[in-house]
Amino acid sequence: MRVKRLILVVGMVIAMAGCSHVRMGLFLLEDNPSENDPDSVARGRVAFAANCASCHGTNADGAGAEAKDLTPKPTNFIAPSYTKTAARIAARITYGKGDVMPAFDGTLSKAEIWDTANYLRSLQKAGTE
Repeated sequence: MRVKRLILVVGMVIAMAGCSHVRMGLFLLEDNPSENDPDSVARGRVAFAANCASCHGTNADGAGAEAKDLTPKPTNFIAPSYTKTAARIAARITYGKGDVMPAFDGTLSKAEIWDTANYLRSLQKAGTE
């Protein structure tokens, strides 16, 4: 029991110190608070349009106006090969990726991040139906 507590404490210290991999891992343990909210996808669509479409495209296909100048290219969320969970999407929105994908932690609320993740997840589900 002491070892588990020690690991948890060390993990939290590392996460607070800035290790993005640990922070993302801890984020993935969170429950999706708006998973069953019927209005979440609509709110997420609005947040995506305002904050993400310039790079990821209005259709979430990775072909936004800013995409041509970015390396690596923005994610195409409607590609059949893109099958991330809402938690993984929300974690990426929260913490960003490298120099290209900005972190939206502090820019978007936690609710807006989860709504956006639910919207993007709904696009994946729509593509498989």
